[in-house]
Amino acid sequence: MLVPLYHDGGQWRVLLNVRSQHLAEHKGEIAFPGGSMEESDADAQSCALREAWEEMGIRPEDVDVLGALDTVLTRTGFVVWPIVGAIPYPYDFKADPREVAEAVHAPLRAFLDPASLRRERRAERDGAAADRVAYAWAGRLVYGATAVILTQLLDAVRDIRRVDAA
Repeated sequence: MLVPLYHDGGQWRVLLNVRSQHLAEHKGEIAFPGGSMEESDADAQSCALREAWEEMGIRPEDVDVLGALDTVLTRTGFVVWPIVGAIPYPYDFKADPREVAEAVHAPLRAFLDPASLRRERRAERDGAAADRVAYAWAGRLVYGATAVILTQLLDAVRDIRRVDAA
C-alpha cells in the first residue's frame, strides 16, 4: 500500500481514495492506494508502486520512496505493508473507476489537529467490539487500517517536528 504525499506550495497533502462500490472488500471506504501482492511483485514496495499505478495512475518512477511504516492487520484479515512516498505536484492522476470512486486530497495538517481525532467502536471478525482510532475531516471519516496507518504517519511527522524544534 502506498501512502502518497505531495507538497502543493503551501502545505503537505496526503492522497487517499474512496473505494469503488464494485470491489469485493471495503466498498466505499476511504483508503490509501493498495492491494494484494502478485507473483510479479518483488516485495512490498514493488506491490505498493504497482497498485498506485493501477488505481491512481501514479507512475512508479514518479514516486520518491521515503520509507516503510509498520505492518497493519485489517479487520478482514489482510496484512498491509505501508510504503510512504512523495510524488510531484501538480500531478495528472488517472484513477481507475473500477477501483476508485473518488480521489481525496487531504491536507496533512487537518489530521494533525487534535479536533480531528475520534475513537470509534467497531466489530471485529469474531463479533467482539474494539475501540479504534479514526479521523474526521471535511465531512468524511477515515477509520480502520487506513486510520492506523495515518496515525503512524502523523507520529513520524510529529517526531520530525520535535527534532526540528530542538
